[in-house]
Amino acid sequence: MSSSHKKGRGNTRQLPVSQQTRNVTPQPLQPDRVAAPIAIDEGIKVFLSYARADDAAFNMVRPFKELLSHLVYAKVGRQVRAFVDQDDIQWGDIWKERLTSEILGATVFIPLLSAAYLDSPNCRMEFNRFYSNARTLGVTELLLPVLVLKAPVVFHDDSPDQIVRVSAERQWENIEEAVLSDRGSSEWKRTMARLADRFVQSYQAAESRLATLSPDQLGGAMTDSETADEDEEDDESLGLFEIMELMNAGFATMTTAAEAMAPAIEALGNGARSVGALPPTASAKEIQLWSMRAAHAFGGPAKEVESAGQQMFTATAELDSAMQRLRYIVGSAPESTGLSKAYTDMVAPLSDLTEVRDQLIGLLDSMRPAELFSVPLRKSLVPARRGLTRVTDSIQLIQAWAA
Repeated sequence: MSSSHKKGRGNTRQLPVSQQTRNVTPQPLQPDRVAAPIAIDEGIKVFLSYARADDAAFNMVRPFKELLSHLVYAKVGRQVRAFVDQDDIQWGDIWKERLTSEILGATVFIPLLSAAYLDSPNCRMEFNRFYSNARTLGVTELLLPVLVLKAPVVFHDDSPDQIVRVSAERQWENIEEAVLSDRGSSEWKRTMARLADRFVQSYQAAESRLATLSPDQLGGAMTDSETADEDEEDDESLGLFEIMELMNAGFATMTTAAEAMAPAIEALGNGARSVGALPPTASAKEIQLWSMRAAHAFGGPAKEVESAGQQMFTATAELDSAMQRLRYIVGSAPESTGLSKAYTDMVAPLSDLTEVRDQLIGLLDSMRPAELFSVPLRKSLVPARRGLTRVTDSIQLIQAWAA
């Protein structure tokens, strides 16, 4: 969805975390606090993340939610509580806060992927926030990507887009034939039954995984490359000293990338001015030459924007796990230690990045006419679009630290 769309979807947190009681209901993943078993089965919380343009074109989200919920219940006897913004955000809700709450409270995250999804800042925020938390806990199987339409040009293993690469690693389910069929067709039902089977397998695998984690590991100490060993006595969870070292290095890298981004963006503007405006009465040949000169002028700065944006996102994503661990430590410490106030003071400046993010989104929107003008211009500006998108993704993760 575009930034103007008020979406709601929910992402990671808790799951069943009981090593003594295997019948405890899985709860949403919460790396920032210890999971607590409850006696009442509240169902498996699912967050459907989608672009509204796709739902408007295919009318698929509500039927998807209803049939998947029924099939999972039929197969394992568990209720599914799927969050869909058009159903669950009521008039008067503060939609951004509700969105964040649902993202962080979901157990399973299902993104309905498309080109429109990748272009939506809100969809990207939902995906990145859930994946970051799931990766921290080592339960990335709770991310179940679904490809709405076959789009090999956009969705492939070597895509420069991090969301596409992560989804490819998770082996997305392609539902094009079902989407293009009637909602009551056998193709639709068979496809949803296949998704329900994968849903159950992934959820049960994550349930088993989380049942092995200690409370401290649930506080954000685990990553998807680590393994839990119940017999291991040494606690390798990051402490304050290690976290501060990671933070110093991460913030230094992020600052360097941000400092490189500003002149690169300025160079894009200078490139446009150096080419000048296209005469209104230009011939086809003059238009072609102007387009090629503009593409050449944009080429170098666009690659610099991409490099700086990728550097910033990589540093932010690596720092995110340490920040979640720090939130857990702060939340567990007595108020008398002063850690809570120190943390709040540290992250407070990071919460005021909305204006910067909106400016970058505006810049991306302003690039579209040039990208549509000619093939050379579009190709020359693609790296800049990727770099700016990386920065907006980074800002969304950073803002979560101060939430």
